Amino acid sequence: MSRVSKIILVHKGWRDSAFTRGFLGVAGIDGRAIALRSNPGGSGHDWVKNQFAAEVANLRRFSEGRGVLGLLDEDGKGVAERQREVEEVLKVHGLPPISAQAGRCLLLPTRNLETWLYWLTAQRRGSSLEIDEVTDYKKGAPPGDAPRIRNEDCRPAGEALHRLNHAQPPPGCPPMLVRALGYLREFLDAVRL
Repeated sequence: MSRVSKIILVHKGWRDSAFTRGFLGVAGIDGRAIALRSNPGGSGHDWVKNQFAAEVANLRRFSEGRGVLGLLDEDGKGVAERQREVEEVLKVHGLPPISAQAGRCLLLPTRNLETWLYWLTAQRRGSSLEIDEVTDYKKGAPPGDAPRIRNEDCRPAGEALHRLNHAQPPPGCPPMLVRALGYLREFLDAVRL
């Protein structure tokens, strides 16, 4: 299997990191090739946007086999708006736009990562779960009769995402999750040597 020199993972918190590392691990990425950039505190959205841009700028200094993977909750602002915000920060710094195919990947869970975590956890347990991308499952009640997501569920949910067939997702799969899986596959193709 081809190798990856370094993936810089820009994220707000532990759940984001565990989820993404779960996906990358099953994809065959050695944990030592993943460098975490975690929000030290304050506004997670602003920090992720600015740190994502800083890490994209750093890509210029290195050869192939490197990429930046950011995770930023949509939080009801709209995917297009969140993406526009990040694109604007990149543009201000004279950096290229978001492109998973070029190793600059941004995942935008709608409404937030918990939406994906609940759905993937239900899939892992062999049950179906009706979920929408508007309800705030992070602050509100879990969907249906699902138990509340625990930190221990995050990495296995990322692993489950890697096992999904993005060309034929299971019924009820959140649309942005399907899109994210496609972006992740493009990103991995871009950063493998």
